[in-house]
Amino acid sequence: MSRARLLGSLDIPGTAAAPAHARSYLRTILDPTMHALDAIADVTLLTSELVTNAVVHTASGDGGKVTVSVMEFPGGGILVQVADEGGPTRPTPRAPDDEFDLHGRGLRLVDALAVTWGHQRDGVGTTTWFMVDAGEVRAERRDAS
Repeated sequence: MSRARLLGSLDIPGTAAAPAHARSYLRTILDPTMHALDAIADVTLLTSELVTNAVVHTASGDGGKVTVSVMEFPGGGILVQVADEGGPTRPTPRAPDDEFDLHGRGLRLVDALAVTWGHQRDGVGTTTWFMVDAGEVRAERRDAS
């Protein structure tokens, strides 16, 4: 049976620059010759949204950290996990206050673009995860593992 392969994991300081660091990191580990470009764009957008949520709404901001882990599954699924350092609420999509509000859309995007997503609390924080269908992982990548 084929198993998932860890593409990478990164601890990011919980600052306003964290989403940009996450996007940059994804550019180094997601190969456009191996995955569909639209899937890479979705993974990048959704990861940026979850990292932003972690920095804004949890103890990961203000001197904390966010951990981003990325796995690749046979058949083309890309799983991203964003672990924060805990907060008072659980991740729940909400409607923006009005149609022009720029806030409150992150988890709604995750819900719309991911094949599946969820969250899990541990003793300290919450890991929010999602999976995107990136198309069949090309044979060259499978043979290299």
